[in-house]
Amino acid sequence: MQEHSNGWLNIYKEKGKTSFSISRALKKKFKFKKLGHLGTLDPLAEGVLPIAIGEATKSINFITNNKKKYLFVIKWGEETDTCDSEGEVIKICKKRPTYDEVNFVVNKFFLGEINQEPPIFSAVKIDGVRAYNLARKNIKFQIKIKKVNIFKLVVKKTKDKNFCKFEVTCSKGTYVRSLARDIARKLGTVGFAHEIIRTEDNIFKIKEATPLKYILRLSEAEINKKLLPIESALEGIKIINLEKKYSEMLKNGIILNLKLIKRKIRSENKLILVKDGNKLVSIANLSKGYIIPRRNFNL
Repeated sequence: MQEHSNGWLNIYKEKGKTSFSISRALKKKFKFKKLGHLGTLDPLAEGVLPIAIGEATKSINFITNNKKKYLFVIKWGEETDTCDSEGEVIKICKKRPTYDEVNFVVNKFFLGEINQEPPIFSAVKIDGVRAYNLARKNIKFQIKIKKVNIFKLVVKKTKDKNFCKFEVTCSKGTYVRSLARDIARKLGTVGFAHEIIRTEDNIFKIKEATPLKYILRLSEAEINKKLLPIESALEGIKIINLEKKYSEMLKNGIILNLKLIKRKIRSENKLILVKDGNKLVSIANLSKGYIIPRRNFNL
């Protein structure tokens, strides 16, 4: 059991694999005690899948940079029940939009905060049951509309009129399959996500991602060398260094008065990272002159 393995692994998820199967394979090979990932990728999608190992799993709920970047391709003329190439065709249309039409609609309707209805074949829970489980049983249900942010959406020119390529930067929780479906509908036609590649998630980039098959060939020592520090995914959060005696107090759940540690830190109600030298000690709140531990790390 690798209890000393703590950090982030930037995995390249290949098409056809599930996020769960990748996590399971890593656990089986390296006997990791705790493991999690930032965001699930659909089986037909590929690209960046950040894996939190050991103590890094404690940081997932505190990540503030939830921006993700995807390349995706819409195939015009068919809409499927899954909104991707795996599903059954439920609508067809002969209209093929031009580049200028697509560009106009994207810039007018699909930038900023938008309403989005997740696909019926998705992990959204309906009264405690995953939507895809209900959809597979042909049970009728309603999915709630959710708000997502599209920070940037670029239309790329393609030679084949049946396809159109896009690059999107969006918030956590955005369904690219829904985006593809909705762009097509707004253009007066139908379409589905023919290809989805996640190129960035937080600080994790596709050019630095490693396919699972290569990771599974590594030794225990080699896998530990590939791990990125826990705090690498917590960019933008202020770091404060404390002496060992104060960091130990925090780890024991003691709230620290800034006057006690003789530090002048602007006291705001915000999240901070507390370190003892190079070692991450705690994610804490800085509030009204006190450091209040939220999540402590055993490193």
